[in-house]
Amino acid sequence: MVLSGIAVGFIIDSVRLIVFSTPKRSSLRRWMMVFELLTWILLGGLTYYLLFWLKDGAWRAYDPLAQIAGIFLYQTFFQTFLRFVARVLVNITWRPLWFIIRLISAMIRQIFKFLISIGAFLLRPFVKIYSYLSNTFFKKIRFIKYNKRQQ
Repeated sequence: MVLSGIAVGFIIDSVRLIVFSTPKRSSLRRWMMVFELLTWILLGGLTYYLLFWLKDGAWRAYDPLAQIAGIFLYQTFFQTFLRFVARVLVNITWRPLWFIIRLISAMIRQIFKFLISIGAFLLRPFVKIYSYLSNTFFKKIRFIKYNKRQQ
């Protein structure tokens, strides 16, 4: 259970590092509290599964104390080294992946903008014709109808 506490400390620290490595306007950073809460819930479920697997579901009072002791051990002795390892892993995996996702989304947005500008260019003559007709022909029809009603 002490090792699971060390793992919990490392996972929570890594989740915070991943969230703070995203841009400030990202949705992951806006929903950080929810994401971290879901991580804590998932880690609690995994800890219970670990208890079930190792001790056949027998829960003792020293199990949560051992896990808390593991979290304190992580923060006291292992945090600097494991945080360095997590930063290296984030810089090697997460940032390039985030860059590729942003690059692909920017390319898709540019393709949509290009297609919309082509559509607007093709529709422009029809818009000009409609606006010319609405300003001249349709006003004359309305004027004639209005004058007929008065007679």
